[in-house]
Amino acid sequence: VLYRKPYPVTDTTLTLKDGQRRAIRAPGGSDLQAILHYMRVPADAAGRTLILQEPSGAALKVAASDIASVEIPPPYVVIPGFMNAAEREKVQAFTMSHAETFKSSGVHEKPNEGASPTGYRLRRSRVLEGNENSVMAALVFPMLRQLMPKVWPQLGIAPIPLNGLECEITAHGDGDFFNTHIDNGLPDIAHRRISYVYYIHAEPKRFTGGVLRFYNTLLGGGQNGCGAHASDYDPVGNSLAVFPSHCHHE
Repeated sequence: VLYRKPYPVTDTTLTLKDGQRRAIRAPGGSDLQAILHYMRVPADAAGRTLILQEPSGAALKVAASDIASVEIPPPYVVIPGFMNAAEREKVQAFTMSHAETFKSSGVHEKPNEGASPTGYRLRRSRVLEGNENSVMAALVFPMLRQLMPKVWPQLGIAPIPLNGLECEITAHGDGDFFNTHIDNGLPDIAHRRISYVYYIHAEPKRFTGGVLRFYNTLLGGGQNGCGAHASDYDPVGNSLAVFPSHCHHE
């Protein structure tokens, strides 16, 4: 069973250079590409008019040269019951048997800039990654390859070849966090296109928190910025969330 969580904000927002904000229905691929192109190449926007749709369905004419930015809701898909009982037990047994080999992710002011006791704190958790994770990678990767052809249409994006997949197990305890970020915002991870998070915990659930929070993507001035809060997913055990790596989340 696949389903896409509903967003509190489902419309795309255009901000015009005079400060006006106009809600429009999420533009199709060609319309969105045209909007982005005209913002990147202002010379091509001269004299061009885009015909978009308001949330009511009415046509909205916008001069391409008037668009300053566009704010887009983040698409994501949640797959409940991702693993069967045997697979789930394998993951739990592997994780618990390697509990002592997890390493601190550190508390960083900015990614890859070292630990910082003050300022903006990005992340605190414990992780198991690299070759130590090969057993889990061998289990998860075939499942993802089989699943993704069904997920691409729900995300509304064209299929992407899965040439490389990464697997990291992250353990969050009391007070741990991963503040707002994107998954491809640094040169060494800029190749990432799609992110996935599989949630597993002991049952019955004995903790609160851990909500996956998504933000709109704010595109303008050549930047991928963080827009308004869009949606929350309160994770259910044995569920998988899939979303584009450029989406801001925490």
